[in-house]
Amino acid sequence: MLYLGWWNEAADSLARHDCDTTFVVGAHDAEAPAKHGFTGRVVVVPDATRVDDVVAGLMRAGIDVAEFDVVSTEYEECIVPAAVVANAYGKAGFPVPAAVALRDKFVQKGLVRDAGLAVARCHTVVDIAELDLAATRAPFVVKPLAGAGTALTYGVRDQASLDRARTAITESGKDGPWLVEEFVDGAELHVDGVVRDGAVTFLAVSRYLQNVIEIRHGALVGSVVVEPGTSPALYARAHALTSAALKAFGHADGVFHLEAFEQSDQLVFSECAGRIGGGMVWETTRAKFAVDLYDEWARAVLGRPSGLEPDRAHDPRPHGWVQLPARPGRVVSAPGLEDLLRQPGVVAAQVSVTPGQIVPDSTAASHFRAARVVMTGETEAALSDDMRRFAGWFAEQVVVEQP
Repeated sequence: MLYLGWWNEAADSLARHDCDTTFVVGAHDAEAPAKHGFTGRVVVVPDATRVDDVVAGLMRAGIDVAEFDVVSTEYEECIVPAAVVANAYGKAGFPVPAAVALRDKFVQKGLVRDAGLAVARCHTVVDIAELDLAATRAPFVVKPLAGAGTALTYGVRDQASLDRARTAITESGKDGPWLVEEFVDGAELHVDGVVRDGAVTFLAVSRYLQNVIEIRHGALVGSVVVEPGTSPALYARAHALTSAALKAFGHADGVFHLEAFEQSDQLVFSECAGRIGGGMVWETTRAKFAVDLYDEWARAVLGRPSGLEPDRAHDPRPHGWVQLPARPGRVVSAPGLEDLLRQPGVVAAQVSVTPGQIVPDSTAASHFRAARVVMTGETEAALSDDMRRFAGWFAEQVVVEQP
C-alpha cells in the first residue's frame, strides 16, 4: 500500500495485516514514523495533502506508483489526494467523487438534500467580509468547506458574534470560500461504524456532552454511547439516515463518522467523514462493543472480509470519553497517565502535555486538550455527570505558568 500522511493506529493495523506499506508524510511529520517504531519506507514531502508534492516526492525517491496495489489513507486531509493518485494510476482506492463528498461540506449537504434527507440549507462566500446580517438570516454557522475538529467554526446570532467570527477567520490567514449554513436546533450526536458492500454492518450512536460548537464558550468535548437495547428507535433512525447518506456519497466500503442533530421526530444530517471519529471514539467503541474500527478500516481498504462477529456480546455498562482541558500556559505539574488510570471509572487514558509543554487553548478547536479518558458509570446520565466532575478535578490539578 501507498499511504498518504501518518497515523500511528492506522500503521499498526496495516502491520497486523502484514501489509507492506510505504508512507508519504509531510515534513512536519518526518520523525513520527521512526518515533513510533516503524522501520519501513518513508518518503518525506513538503505537504502530503498536495498531489503535486506527493507525486514529485515519489519520483525523487525513485518509487513508481505502479508497484503498489492500493493507494489509501485514514488521515482525513489526505483522503482526496489519495483518491486522485489511485485513480490516476489505476490502483484500488477511494473513488474520487466519494472522497470529495466525504470532505467538502457543501457537496455532501447537496447530495444529502437530493436524497430527501433533512439537512441545513447552506451557501458559500469567498470573502468573509461578504457576510452581513441583512443578507444572511441569523442564527447561522460559518465554517471551512473541508475543515475538521471545529477549527474556524463559529455560530453567529448577532452583530457582535459575526464581528468575532470575521476577526478570528481574518487573523487565521486562511482563504475562502467559506460555508454558511442555517443553525439547526437539537442535541448533537455522532454515529460511528462500518460499511461493507454498501451495507452498514455496524454502528454506534453517541450523544455529545454538549454541542461541539459550544467549545467557544468553554463547553467540554466528549460523548456517551447510547445503549442500543434501550434506544431501538434512535438506532433505527440513525441506521436509516446513515445508510441513505453513505449511498448518496458512494461510500460503500470502509468506516465512517457521521454527525446529526436529534429532534423530536427526526435526525437532521450535519456532516460525515470517511474515517474513524476523533477524540477517543476508537477506544470507546472497542471497550463497549469489542469492535476495532481501525482493523475494520484496514480490512476494507485491503479488500479483506470484515472481522465482525454476528453474535458478539457487548458490555452493557455505559461508556463515554471526554477531553480534559486546562488553563492555557506552560505546564509546571499535571497528573500523569498512571494518575489518570487510578481514578474511579477510568478504563483508558492519554496524556497530551507534560511538564514544560504548552497547554493549547481548548476553545480554539475540539481536538485541543491536555489529556483525555474513557470512562464507565452506572447510567448514561450519571456517567455524563461523572465525566464533567472528572474534567473539573483534572483542571484543578494542572499547574501552569504563562509563557
